[in-house]
Amino acid sequence: MSSGRLKMKLMGLITFINAIIGITLGGLLYTIWPSEYFDWYPSIPVFYWLMAMLMTFFLDHVKRKRGDVTIVTYMIVRLCKIVLALIFLWLYAAMIGKNLKAFGFTMMLFYFIYLMLETYTMYLYEKKRMKTEKKEKDEQNTK
Repeated sequence: MSSGRLKMKLMGLITFINAIIGITLGGLLYTIWPSEYFDWYPSIPVFYWLMAMLMTFFLDHVKRKRGDVTIVTYMIVRLCKIVLALIFLWLYAAMIGKNLKAFGFTMMLFYFIYLMLETYTMYLYEKKRMKTEKKEKDEQNTK
């Protein structure tokens, strides 16, 4: 499978998961805890969707340029993501300031959900990479 096609599948999966999580949590907030629902809720799934898309593009760019994505590169992307999330939270607090506790909790919940998803994705990527390297090494040893 080509890199472009794989990237498109990953972006489609990210969009699907983001829509499911966003609609589910938004529905729970709106129906079960309507006092905790806030008008700016849709901005949180959109923010994390944009961050996932940017991370996909950046890591793909690094992989094409260097041939592989290192853990250090991945962790730098993670650091940038948390800094941007904190800036987003600060901007919301400074500009809107309504239901700040619910907004902060929802941001944190989305952050941890995406942390788990991205960690699992990176685990699968590394597992596949190690399997490919082992296969290549075994082929070289048999020659």
